Amino acid sequence: MPINAAVDSDLDSAALWACWREEGDAAAREQLICHYLPYARIVAATVFARRTHSDVEFEDYLQLARIGLVEAVDRYDPVQGAQFKTFAAKRVRGAVLNGLVSLTEKNQQISVKMRLRQERLEVAKDAAEHAVACEGEGAPEAPSRSGDKLFRYLAEVGIGLALGILLEDTGMVDAESFGSETHAPSPEVSYFRKTETHQLRTVLHGLVERLTEQQRRIIRYHYVQEIPFDEIATALGVTRGRISQLHRQGLLRLRELLGDDARCDVSW
Repeated sequence: MPINAAVDSDLDSAALWACWREEGDAAAREQLICHYLPYARIVAATVFARRTHSDVEFEDYLQLARIGLVEAVDRYDPVQGAQFKTFAAKRVRGAVLNGLVSLTEKNQQISVKMRLRQERLEVAKDAAEHAVACEGEGAPEAPSRSGDKLFRYLAEVGIGLALGILLEDTGMVDAESFGSETHAPSPEVSYFRKTETHQLRTVLHGLVERLTEQQRRIIRYHYVQEIPFDEIATALGVTRGRISQLHRQGLLRLRELLGDDARCDVSW
């Protein structure tokens, strides 16, 4: 039977449901979904109006409602007697609410990650400035050395960030990081690099045990448990500046310990 472009009556709706449920007609399914999209929007708008925060935009609510609608269309059986909107209401609303939990958690995780990255960059820059300043103490600033000083500063920042990535063990440093799409490393080289990185991480985590108790605690809180500086400061009852200072000192100490370790070479 031909399928019209729109559902104009209950009779048409019943015919479409029959085509979809009994014959598996994909075109009928698509028309049913399109017909009930305004209803999904109403459900999304109702939930959105009752929101307690503004972390998620209405378009996300609407997208979640559409997903719930599609699931309802696929599961609804007219033979059971219930009206489709009655059947779909709980499922569409549930899809929105469940999706919001995931979206909110994801947004919060992204926010925390961004805060952690920014804090680590600030500490790496601070440590780099300190290292470069100490290196040049008492020596006149020659124009020819300005480029070397900048390079040294950038190298120090890079080392600080690299230490952080190794400590948090996110997998950002892997064998592929050293290659390219056009010159992929051989399996042997890839294995060697992965093994080398794993060994470096193992050494680094072992050296954390040689830090002071405060430095060790902050390194673990920040990298293993991914707690931002301000939250660590509140938990320990000190200022955020003090946490940042201890963190910087901890990274500098790890750099020294790595330099003294015969298994590692971090001399740049």
